[in-house]
Amino acid sequence: MTDLHSWFESRLGAYLLRQERKVLDEALPTLFGYFLVQVGTWGPVGSLLHASPIRGQYVLDPGRDDALQLRSEFDALPLASDSVDALLLPHTLEHAADPHRVLREAERVLVGEGHLVVLGFQPWNLWALRQRCGSPTPWAGRYVSAQRLREWLAVLGFDTVNLRRYLYRPPFARALLVRSAFLDHWRWRPVASAYMLVARKRVFAVTPLRLRRLKPKRAFADVANPTLR
Repeated sequence: MTDLHSWFESRLGAYLLRQERKVLDEALPTLFGYFLVQVGTWGPVGSLLHASPIRGQYVLDPGRDDALQLRSEFDALPLASDSVDALLLPHTLEHAADPHRVLREAERVLVGEGHLVVLGFQPWNLWALRQRCGSPTPWAGRYVSAQRLREWLAVLGFDTVNLRRYLYRPPFARALLVRSAFLDHWRWRPVASAYMLVARKRVFAVTPLRLRRLKPKRAFADVANPTLR
């Protein structure tokens, strides 16, 4: 089986990476703050973050690549709570042992109104079906549908602000990949094999309770009034 990192240099891998950079180029320029963190490597290190205006950019991954700024498990980020403005998960959930824990960590480290960007494959599409048919696929993983991800994030207190579908060509031979280029222009939704979901961490406003003001009690309320004679 071809190594994932070297596979991105192939024609099919380059096509996938090009499509994902394209959708991220639409989303990342709209996110602002001080720190942008990518959890999990996908393609050349840092290649997905170039469109972001956020200067503080970091990549976290449990691998041993010297190009990484930080090494960390997906579900135990060495980051303070409420410290990250934007978090990118490029197919990270598909390769995590416990995707729910990864999302809980994302919720913990994001600031209020911070954004989570997730790239993922749909479970039933041509790219996923190739894996189910037993063909060697470097991108293989346990896929989470966009609808299920939205439900998970809603429970954690996120609002979905953008859902973009992409990757319309089939993952087959080079000739078929070229001949199906017209699908990128059609953007026929049932054919899309991947999605980008952008969610915002909800901030729950705290409304102070209005205390009931008691009527002041007189100092001698319980003392009998003196009788004047």
